Amino acid sequence: RTLHTSTPLMYSTSMSRQAGCNVWLKLENMQPTQSFKIRGIGNLCVQALAEHGTSHFIAIGDTNTALAVAYSARQLGVAATVFVPASGGTAPPIRAKIELEGAAIVENGRTLRDAYAAACAFAEKTAGAFVVDSADAAAVVAGNATVAAEINVQLQQQKPAAVVTTVGSGGLLAGLISGLQQCGWQRVPVIAVETHNTNSFQQALLADDERPGAATSDAPSLLPPLESGAEPDCDIRTGPSGRSGCDGTRDSGTRSEPTVATCLLAGATSERAVELTREHPVVPLSVTEAMAVDACRRLLDNHQLLVEVGSAAALSVVGKGLLRQIVPSLGPRCHVVVVVTGGANISFDRLDACRQRFPFPAPIIAKSGQEIFMRMLDSALPTAASDLGAISSQVKP
Repeated sequence: RTLHTSTPLMYSTSMSRQAGCNVWLKLENMQPTQSFKIRGIGNLCVQALAEHGTSHFIAIGDTNTALAVAYSARQLGVAATVFVPASGGTAPPIRAKIELEGAAIVENGRTLRDAYAAACAFAEKTAGAFVVDSADAAAVVAGNATVAAEINVQLQQQKPAAVVTTVGSGGLLAGLISGLQQCGWQRVPVIAVETHNTNSFQQALLADDERPGAATSDAPSLLPPLESGAEPDCDIRTGPSGRSGCDGTRDSGTRSEPTVATCLLAGATSERAVELTREHPVVPLSVTEAMAVDACRRLLDNHQLLVEVGSAAALSVVGKGLLRQIVPSLGPRCHVVVVVTGGANISFDRLDACRQRFPFPAPIIAKSGQEIFMRMLDSALPTAASDLGAISSQVKP
């Protein structure tokens, strides 16, 4: 049984003209829970029920993961409880959607660490309980791999020149790479996009380059950083803190900064995603939050689609002329797929509040690892940017 739906692969005329190639949008915002999360989470819940007789699913935080858990539980006819930090009376928009799916909400403590501890304690004393907290679960990766399988069918087996996606914990990235390899697309590069304030994946890759295995953590990867509190209305949630996880391991990331790309925050990075980057071409990239907000606005203006700001970070790579810098051999007949990961924690008011924080047009500042490889004004030509060097030489459609 599957709980997700096959989503449209929509051709974007406006983005295709900007990029000089055929740009397709894989609309995961059209899932029943408005994000790709239902693919992996739904598959995990179906498996847990079939193999373990799970009767109570547990999630943590006001997140897209929790919404997917709540939806899965309702579809499977079992209970769901979501533990969250105390909101102080101002819960994020996604809370109502989680409750609408029938999940019980339990507020506990001031941070996600407190909520996670309460969830684990509840699970220990509840028969048939299952805590959904790891992006590395094989069922999660397999569920997310169905994105690539659908793209293969929808493109009629035409190999894309690149796939662009955002990356948080890395569960989607691991699934995408696995799915691309299953399609025989071992050399199709994946451009993995974060914002500068949420670039835990890039930091994990840097750590892995210096010492293989160093990026591994036992912290829950399907949760935001455990020191985060309840999320305010727009942008004050803290970014990766670098403090110790509940088991003594390090949370991913090294800074504590406000971010509007809250759906990209991760408590840890998927070990499987890091492993797969050793055998598949992956270009890690981070962009400014202003670029992501601008891309979110443009998607709404051009296609009447509203997604979370973090999801729109991937769109900024296409809309800002970065794509050809990363894949120089792109031509008018090439196909590029952007996975619009979606996200239910967004509203018109929320987007407007985010927009007011940044100047527009948004200047382009893109990083790969610790290096800034492009910095220019929105009106500048992409050819005025600096050299991508080794990155572009590894990407061959």
